[in-house]
Amino acid sequence: MKKWMWVIVAAVIVIGVSGYTYSKHREQTTAYTTAMRYGKEAIQDKNYTQAESFFSRASRTKANDAAAQRYLEQTQTYVDGANAIKERQFSDAKTSFTTVSKTKNGSSVLVTRAKTELKLIKKILKKRQTYASEYQKALELNQSNEFTDSNGVLTVLFQSKTFSQSYYKDIYKKAHALRKQNNAALKSLTGSTPVIANGSSQSSQSTTDDESSQSDNDRSTGSSTAKSKANSSSSGLTSAEQSAAKNYSGSNEYTVTSSQQAVNGSAVTSSQIKSTRSELKEAGIDADALSDQDVRTVLQTAASEHTSPVQAAKKLFK
Repeated sequence: MKKWMWVIVAAVIVIGVSGYTYSKHREQTTAYTTAMRYGKEAIQDKNYTQAESFFSRASRTKANDAAAQRYLEQTQTYVDGANAIKERQFSDAKTSFTTVSKTKNGSSVLVTRAKTELKLIKKILKKRQTYASEYQKALELNQSNEFTDSNGVLTVLFQSKTFSQSYYKDIYKKAHALRKQNNAALKSLTGSTPVIANGSSQSSQSTTDDESSQSDNDRSTGSSTAKSKANSSSSGLTSAEQSAAKNYSGSNEYTVTSSQQAVNGSAVTSSQIKSTRSELKEAGIDADALSDQDVRTVLQTAASEHTSPVQAAKKLFK
């Protein structure tokens, strides 16, 4: 009788233990399944940090589970690639996204996104090559003192809608700095800072000065207006002034064409002439003896020979 009682007790214990083990297993399975589901949903929502947390929990809940570990590593590698592309480490990003795209039995969503990122990297690298090449051209022109031409190349770069994106930030910053150098050099040569707009260089003060000196119609008629001004001006001179003009050996705005009154394609403004006169006076040159056109000639010579206005004036009027 005692023997049978022990058998019954043992059976009860076995059943109890088995029931607990089954219940525990079922609880772990539910927790694992829930964590994996939430992890996949987090990927769908692009919440990769949360996805990593859920896959990590699933891996701990079900020790040595290959699926949870695979999803976790795939997500972490994708995040590594995303961080690398932000840092412009495109080679590392390409390696990470390639690994993600080739993961078997992992997240198909991440595979698709990784392939998209690889296509993006290919486009970025191609554009970076183009932008770097154009920047190099502008740099070489700058080093050859061809500041206006250098700015022309840079203008085309800055007109690109994608050039200011973070993928090209390093090249963009260098191009911006180079344009500042060009403008500073041009200002020292011409007396004004060029304003780049729609691919053309204009004096920052040309609009204001032109409006004060001539009408829009005058600007459109060009040299014909200059001739009519010359005729009307001559007829209004006194006999003494006509005699002085006849004996004047230099040049003025009535003895040259309109193209000879511009520097690098932009009309020389009255403000530029005034500031150049001041600069020449400070250098000991009798700038009052020079006509406005003489000053323009000084600026043209300085721009073409890449020297300062003072050096150009000393060369022209020894």
